[in-house]
Amino acid sequence: MDITEHINAKGLSRDKICEQAGISRPFLSLIERKERSPGPKTVGRLAKALGVTVRDLRPDLAGIFGDAA
Repeated sequence: MDITEHINAKGLSRDKICEQAGISRPFLSLIERKERSPGPKTVGRLAKALGVTVRDLRPDLAGIFGDAA
């Protein structure tokens, strides 16, 4: 599931997610369009804002966050 699907499934506003994750709305749009790939810290904050694991967003980064990812 990609980030847009997580946002839609949770029914969250993009502005609220951006606020909680500490990113700009334009940056979130780039991530959703797969024009930018968020780094580990940003993925961690996005996962927390969405109430999902890092593994759900970027499985390749899950090992950085340990078993809780």
